[in-house]
Amino acid sequence: MRTDIGTQSAESRTSVFRAVASLFVAGVLAVGAVNPATASAPSPARPVGSPAPVVTPVPVPANLVEETGSWFAHGYTLDLRADGTGTFAVWVGAFDGTRIDVRLIPAPGPATVAEVVGVETVGVGALESDGTPGVGGLVTIAFGAPVRTAHVEWTSGPRRLTADLCPTEGLDAVAMAILRCGA
Repeated sequence: MRTDIGTQSAESRTSVFRAVASLFVAGVLAVGAVNPATASAPSPARPVGSPAPVVTPVPVPANLVEETGSWFAHGYTLDLRADGTGTFAVWVGAFDGTRIDVRLIPAPGPATVAEVVGVETVGVGALESDGTPGVGGLVTIAFGAPVRTAHVEWTSGPRRLTADLCPTEGLDAVAMAILRCGA
């Protein structure tokens, strides 16, 4: 007789547990239906009484600017602005070239990484189609020392292209010749 009672109470406990679990799941689904953002975002389990996790905001482009100004060399120009945007251009003449608009994005390491947000051909253009990055592509800029030179790399399909540029201010003809960045 005792075995039957023990079995029945175990079965009863299982039934109660299933009923509570199904109510809980139904409640979660009902809340998720009302607010899809909470249904799709997993909430990490944390012990009761522990402080809420600190959410670090994603830096905006203007907060990533460590270098601003202009650089140039043999038909290449680079302008970085304080708002986190910039323009890298390749010129074959005064009015013919390819202008690449970029927006700085956060990335680990010492180099500055920018996303291509626009490509414009001016005149007959300067870059071949296989040398022109697409929108959404990346441009990497590394700065040298003691003279703040800029080394720019960009990709277009399987090709990786580079240019070394000098600052537009603060160099004389001798320094430009040493750095090989004459106009």
